Amino acid sequence: MSPRSAQFGREEIIGAAFNLVREKGWDGFSVQAVGKAINSSTMPIYSHFSNVRELEDAVCQKALKLLKEHMLEERTGDKWIDQAITYVRFAEEEKFLFRCLWDGRNVELCKELGKELNEFISGTLVDYPLFAGLDEIEMKMIRLTRMMFAQKLAYWLNANSNYLKDKGIPDTDEYIRRASRAIYDGFRLQFSAQG
Repeated sequence: MSPRSAQFGREEIIGAAFNLVREKGWDGFSVQAVGKAINSSTMPIYSHFSNVRELEDAVCQKALKLLKEHMLEERTGDKWIDQAITYVRFAEEEKFLFRCLWDGRNVELCKELGKELNEFISGTLVDYPLFAGLDEIEMKMIRLTRMMFAQKLAYWLNANSNYLKDKGIPDTDEYIRRASRAIYDGFRLQFSAQG
C-alpha cells in the first residue's frame, strides 16, 4: 500500500461515493470513479470494503441519514404533514439519492431501510395530537394510506417534476397537506360511524 492510500478513511471513501451517486446516480458510480474522486487507486477502497456491494450499501445508508435529517425540518407546523412534504421534496431535489434508496439493487437492504425509516417516523409521531385516541389499527390504517400516497407521489415527481402542474395542481405542498387531511378526516368519519 502506498503512503497516500493509507490516508483514506472509510468515511472519506463513503463521502466520495455518495457525492458521485448524488450527482450522477449509479451510472456515475464505480470503484474506479471513487478512486479518482479521492485521487487514489482502488486499493484503499478495497482495504475498507470487502466488495462493491458493501460500499453501495454504505451510500444508501448515508442517503437515508440525510433524508431523516430533512424529515425533522418544520415546514407547516404539523409534523405529520411536514414529513410527507419533506419526503416528496427529497424525491424531487435529490433525484439520484431517492432512487438509490428504493431501486431494489439490494432488496434486503431496501427492506431494512424502509423499516428503519418507518420506525424513525413512528418515533417522531409518538405524541402527535391528531393520533391521540386512535387504537393501533386505526392509526396504522391512516398512516399506511398516507404513506402509500406520499410514496407514489414521490415516485411520480422524481421522474417528472411537472407531474402535478401538468394535471393542473400548481402547489405540491398544499396538495399534500389537503390530501393528508382528507385521508385523516375520511378515516375518522369511518371510525366514528362504526363505533
